[in-house]
Amino acid sequence: MNLVFATVAVVVAAASGWPASALIARFGGSTAPRPWVTALVTAALVIVVTARVHELLVASAVGWLVICGVPLAVIDSKVRRLPDVLTGACLAGVAALLIAAAATAGQWHDLARAAAGAAIVAAAFAVLALARPGSAGLGDAKLGLSTGAAAAWAGWGILLTSVFAAFALAAGYGIALLASGRASLRSSLPFGPFLLAGWLAIVLLAGR
Repeated sequence: MNLVFATVAVVVAAASGWPASALIARFGGSTAPRPWVTALVTAALVIVVTARVHELLVASAVGWLVICGVPLAVIDSKVRRLPDVLTGACLAGVAALLIAAAATAGQWHDLARAAAGAAIVAAAFAVLALARPGSAGLGDAKLGLSTGAAAAWAGWGILLTSVFAAFALAAGYGIALLASGRASLRSSLPFGPFLLAGWLAIVLLAGR
């Protein structure tokens, strides 16, 4: 990875800790992680995930997804909500950077696949949210636009594996809660953190 890019990515990610904590406090309740904790977690995740992506604009897109994803995951875990202001900002940044990557390197086929992947993931979660309320929410569909685009850019296999990983992680966590008596079969889980974790895990394993 370009050393200048890595340095800038870490600085931007670390600086995002303060607004991220403010957003968590606003949308997730009165308590939020200390800004320096959010900054360290975000910076660590950004440097690890961008190190696995070779194209700088694509690395910027996945880095932006991580920056937005950290507060989204915390908020969803706390109040089962994915605020539109954050899912919208996430999608806008990812889309702009992937379009720039396609225009720079002529990767229009990758961009078309990313757009199709985003639409497929979002539509699947929207249908699930409408068919089985409580199993998913429209916020998951909106977040799926960003994770779907970022995963599908790297290939259909990456997209399918990331979605499978999200459901597998959610299922494993749910089973652990049931086994410990902290949840029942009627309990619901916030899916946003698992959607992000599944995407992140596959990016780290596959890279590009």
